[in-house]
Amino acid sequence: MTRSPDRTDAKHCDAYIDDPTAPDALRKFLAFARSPAHGQLLPKPHPKLFADHESRRVRVTMASRMGDVGITTELDVEFGYEMRVSVSRLDNFSEVP
Repeated sequence: MTRSPDRTDAKHCDAYIDDPTAPDALRKFLAFARSPAHGQLLPKPHPKLFADHESRRVRVTMASRMGDVGITTELDVEFGYEMRVSVSRLDNFSEVP
């Protein structure tokens, strides 16, 4: 895992959950990922989140209490990440790759 330098204007990932201007796919995934017990008590199927990071499609696999998210270029994996970044460094959010 590597930690990517973040922009100084980065918001905590929790700030996007109740932000009506944030993409629905992002809000849905973060609500799941930041819920107690990593959302295991929430209805299934669990949400998936894909986004673009530096012109490359990635899968978001976790949301940290520190405010960043874990991403991987392996779009078919559910757990694990290659890098941690702030949500502000991602765009083009979707529930499908």
